Formats: sequence, structure tokens, C-alpha cells
Amino acid sequence: MPLVYAAAVLTPVGQRVEDAALGGVRESDLFSSDTALNVISVPVILLLVVVIAAVAFARRRLAVGLGAGVVVLASAATSTLLKRIAERPEIAQSTTPNSFPSGHATIALAALFAVLMVTPRRFRPIVTLIGAAYAVFVANQTVVYGWHRVSDIVGACGIALCWLGLVRAVGPRVDRGERGDRDGRRGPRHVVSGVLLVATGVTFLVGVAALVYGVAGGQHDHAAILVAGRMASSASVLAVVTIVWIADGMHHAARTDTEAIPAAG
Repeated sequence: MPLVYAAAVLTPVGQRVEDAALGGVRESDLFSSDTALNVISVPVILLLVVVIAAVAFARRRLAVGLGAGVVVLASAATSTLLKRIAERPEIAQSTTPNSFPSGHATIALAALFAVLMVTPRRFRPIVTLIGAAYAVFVANQTVVYGWHRVSDIVGACGIALCWLGLVRAVGPRVDRGERGDRDGRRGPRHVVSGVLLVATGVTFLVGVAALVYGVAGGQHDHAAILVAGRMASSASVLAVVTIVWIADGMHHAARTDTEAIPAAG
């Protein structure tokens, strides 16, 4: 993430490249919004934390719920703090203000990761697909409306992934109990893995093709470059979700031997 910020924000070349995508934003869309983006707000974030804690409590895993809450709140706080200290120097005649990183994309990803922490494994495939689709949509729309650049989305991915990694490394064990509760059926997991890998690859290739078309002939096609920026943002989100999904599949607690548990009384 620091390298992305240094290359895309602190250099004239990086700023010009990203601003080329912003040049494709229609004036009627600039800084506009829609329901998907407006959903992400402080009350919704707090409500999400409460719901996560309630689910964890119902599953008798309150410590895991607290860890999931940390992922959401710490990610949001880090994004807000970086917006204040990671300023965007005006070295390339940019017409839009500093926006590193994207708070909306940060929350969308952190929320997905937190919900997955308290969700039983058998339900995680469908939760992952829905959450990934929403996170991609949010990242895409922030670029379409000129709220953010690609580096802002990459920075958001780094923040959410960092806090998830820290909580999973030093926090409570997320997966425990009998194997059926942890793993569920393998078929849906393989399907989700395939969908994420294919979606990431296709999105990346479409972005590269749009970028090549946009700069071909020495004249910049800002609309095509905007498409490339949207695809790059989407690919970044999909890649991070894929990494988390594959890593999640590697966490297996030992099978609970119910016969070894002493009987009550």
C-alpha cells in the first residue's frame, strides 16, 4: 500500500495516469451517488457491528464477534486517518481533491471479512459471493462518479486485508467445533473458488485491453481509460477477496471427538 501511494499519488506521472481515467467521467455523473454508496454510513457501520456481535453471541463465540468488530471499526478509523495525513500534492494540475484511500471500499471489504468471521463455514460460499459482488459494485461506482482513483481502491483493499490478518493472527480462533460446522460441503467451496479466480482474470484482461485501446495511436480515449480504471479497481477487490477465501479454506481445527468428552454428572 505505501508503494502504491508513493507511485500513484506522490509522482506527477502517477497523478496524470490516474487523472486520465477521471477525464472520462461524465459531468452529469461527477461526484453523484446512488443507494449502494449511500448505504455506507456511520449508523449502518454501528448497526453492522451490533448484528455481528449478536450473531457471535448466539453462536457462543463472542470473542470472535469482538474480533470481527475490530476489523470493521479499525479499518474505518484507519481509512479516515489516512485521508487526513496522506495528502495529495498538487503536482499534476489535478482538478479533484485528495481521496486516498476509499472509505467506501474499505468498509465494504471490512464488512465482508467481519461477517465471514462469524458465519458458519457451510454458509460462507453464498455470503462471499454476495459480499464480493457488493464490494466490486461499490469500488466500481466510486470510480464511475469520480469520487476515487484506482490507487484509492487498492489502498482500501490493503487496509481491510491488513486488519483482517492482524485479528486472525493474534485474535481468538474463528473456526472450532465439529468438522461439519466448520467445512460444510466441498462442492460449493470449489465453485466459489472457480468463480472468483475466473472473475479476477477476466476483469484484469478486460482492463488491460481497455487501457491498450485507450492509449493506442498516441491520443488518449478517456472513456476507454475510465473503463480500464473501473476494471483495475474491480480486479483489485476480487483479488483480495480471492486471497482471503483461499486462506480461509486453509484454517481447519482438529475434529472434535465427541466420544472423548466426559458425560455430565
